[in-house]
Amino acid sequence: MKRLISIVLIFGLCTAGCIGDSPYDPQAKCGTPINLNFVKGSNLLSWNMISQGEGYYEIQYGEPGFSLGKGTTVVTNKNSYNLPLYKDNKYDLYVRKNCGIDNGRSNWAGPITVLASNTTTCVKPEYATYSKTTSSTYSSIFDATVSWENDGISVYETVLTTSPVPPASGELVITGQKAIYTGLSKTVNYNFFVRKRCADNTFSDFYGPYPIKWD
Repeated sequence: MKRLISIVLIFGLCTAGCIGDSPYDPQAKCGTPINLNFVKGSNLLSWNMISQGEGYYEIQYGEPGFSLGKGTTVVTNKNSYNLPLYKDNKYDLYVRKNCGIDNGRSNWAGPITVLASNTTTCVKPEYATYSKTTSSTYSSIFDATVSWENDGISVYETVLTTSPVPPASGELVITGQKAIYTGLSKTVNYNFFVRKRCADNTFSDFYGPYPIKWD
């Protein structure tokens, strides 16, 4: 009976004091961003980083009072981002760190409620990442799924090539989609480019070359 009481007490103490502090708690390894700041002229959201190292940031924004999960999501590997907001509209802004599968995601920082004084809808992507799969270690080909800074609203053009030179044009990608490439050679080094189509049907500059290869 004494042993049972001891186990219960230890569990209770850990429940009260260990959540968020334990090295086995994924959120403890992925610090929540602090000091959210918004610059009206450029619609620039910035924050201070708590956890360094691998990973990226997820921004979510929408009308004041929106529920998390129902806003527009942007990802970036920097601690700032020029949001594609519209003049004289109010927004709630949140940000959190994604530290990967092993270390999880931080808590959301925010919201801060802002009023956009300018329209900024054509921001060049500045970050991309990809995952790769193959049917067998003996196969000579692989598939790659590429994602990038996506404002959740715009259409993007993507290009996969072996050249490091920015292309003249690309293939349109539906809003929010990722670019999926199949049958790539494991012995070839590829370069990925992406650009944003603006509201006036012009384009941002291309982001890239972003290298994609099997090894």
